[in-house]
Amino acid sequence: MPFKDYLPDFKGALVGFYDERLKDTIEQKSTEYKEILTKFQQDNKKFQHAVLIILLAGLTLTTIHYFWKDEEL
Repeated sequence: MPFKDYLPDFKGALVGFYDERLKDTIEQKSTEYKEILTKFQQDNKKFQHAVLIILLAGLTLTTIHYFWKDEEL
C-alpha cells in the first residue's frame, strides 16, 4: 500500500469546508465591500470637486490682488 493512501484527502476536505461554510460569507462580504467602495468613490469625487473649486477661488483672488492697480499717489 503506498504512503499517500494513509493520508486523508486534504483537498476534498478543504473544498467541502469552503463550499459549506465560507462561500456564502465571502460572497456576502465581497458585495458589502463593493457597495462601500462605490460609496467612497462617489464621496471622494465630491470632495475633489470641492477642493478644486476652493483652489480656483484662491487662485482667482490671488491674481486679482496681484494685478489690481490702485491710483498711484
